[in-house]
Amino acid sequence: MIEGNEYSFDLFQIFFGDFNLTVYLEILIRVIIIMAYTILIIRWIGKRAVGGLGSADILLIIAMGSAVGDAMLYPTIPLLIPISVISLIAIFQKIYVYIGIKHESVRKITHPTVLKLVENGKLLKQNFTIDEIDENEVYMLLREAGIQYLSEVEHAYYEQSGQLSVFKYENPIFKNSILPENLKHEK
Repeated sequence: MIEGNEYSFDLFQIFFGDFNLTVYLEILIRVIIIMAYTILIIRWIGKRAVGGLGSADILLIIAMGSAVGDAMLYPTIPLLIPISVISLIAIFQKIYVYIGIKHESVRKITHPTVLKLVENGKLLKQNFTIDEIDENEVYMLLREAGIQYLSEVEHAYYEQSGQLSVFKYENPIFKNSILPENLKHEK
């Protein structure tokens, strides 16, 4: 941190500092590597980690927040550095979305799939391992959707957002309670 008596206002120094152009090339390389790596890690962690936001959205918020915060807090960081980082992050995001739209193979890697977890009142446990979700989590998501009996559910889908879309029978038969007190007795 600069001492108050050492500070002098210099607009050129505020924007460019003492850095040469190779610093900006390094920033470009760093942003590309970190953004790509973090998107893959967030995808690997799973839907529950990001909730309703996509992995790229989470990364965008974190990366921009850090760049903006540093620029405002540390006077030794020339403004062109965070401006470059923020611009590159925005460009990366646009390219990422464009490639995901144009290329199905990339979208399969970077975007989680929608999984059917319940069909005709029965759990599809073979699908649980794809997104590393367990039976108790499925029951929790069903209860959050207002379901008390597994037999009420015609179809339930684990969405890209980590939420569960539930389609109920019009006239269900009420059996197989998923309330915690009933599940404890069954096991």
